[in-house]
Amino acid sequence: MRVSVHPARSASRRVLPIFADALKYLADRVEPLGIEELSLANAGGCMLAAPIRARIDLPRRDSAAMDGYALGSETVGGTLPRWKIVEPHDAADTAIKADEALRVATGAPLPQGAVRVLPIERAIVADGWVSSDGAAIERSYVRARGSDLRSGEIALAAGRRIDPRALVAAAAADVATVTVRRKPRVGVLIRGDGLTAPGQAANDSKAVPDMLGEALLLFAATWGGQPCETVRIAEDSAALVGAVAAMHDGVDVIVLVGGAAHGARDAAKAALAGQGLELGFDGLAIRPGRPTWCGRIGGIPVLALPGNPTAAMTVARLLLAPLLAQLGGEDVGAALSWEPLPLLAA
Repeated sequence: MRVSVHPARSASRRVLPIFADALKYLADRVEPLGIEELSLANAGGCMLAAPIRARIDLPRRDSAAMDGYALGSETVGGTLPRWKIVEPHDAADTAIKADEALRVATGAPLPQGAVRVLPIERAIVADGWVSSDGAAIERSYVRARGSDLRSGEIALAAGRRIDPRALVAAAAADVATVTVRRKPRVGVLIRGDGLTAPGQAANDSKAVPDMLGEALLLFAATWGGQPCETVRIAEDSAALVGAVAAMHDGVDVIVLVGGAAHGARDAAKAALAGQGLELGFDGLAIRPGRPTWCGRIGGIPVLALPGNPTAAMTVARLLLAPLLAQLGGEDVGAALSWEPLPLLAA
């Protein structure tokens, strides 16, 4: 899809803000949400507000990097070195001599006195003794204590989003909870006479399925938000005012679909002005998405999208994603993976 983002005039010859103006408004007027302490199980998708420091060394002790035999020395006298296999119950509490070897698994702590691991693939075992197959072994196959993380070392820096890889690092650092930015709670208001939940329109010849409510909630979750609810209302000012008032205290962002344009039936801005709506921008010089507007009611951002599904999802990618990034403690640009270029010709 091609999106035009150059300055333009509306039908009333009003000069519309450009896309960069909208981003600047979000960056300047939207404050990041507060922080909270969450368990690892509940922190997925959140942004770290404080670094995670390791509480232990990792590995805790020198450990085996391969299945094989921990050897008490590099070599033992003779042309074909061999080591006597010992069978303790707990390798961590065992000490081996220079001519001894202990069977170990990958990740297991090495016994005291071990200097290297002979990989199982290179080991020749006979009559309680183990020797090498004779080929050169260039590595020790030992993971030294603290070689991955040292106690007190930063495992994850602030500003990192908690994804599965980050959870691995956090668990390895032996932390149970993390300090994160609160996820923005997102509510979606869909305006339109005859709109129904998907699966219900076939029961009424005048009904139309809501194509955007669930999609926008999923979009919000994908971009770091916490989806709350979709509310469908008729194109009625009183219904809009009541729905916004009911939703306001339970969300951090209200996404309004329909009622963004300047037609006679698109009276959303006028209806919400009496509720304290402070407009940040009213219309944008982009196609699709020209009727888009954004403001705040009681400090809560309200982003109004066009009712056309293609236009609505396009503007959601351009503005809702940066808005969620800003609320979640990132820069608005974190949600935009492209570089703006000057328009050479209209």
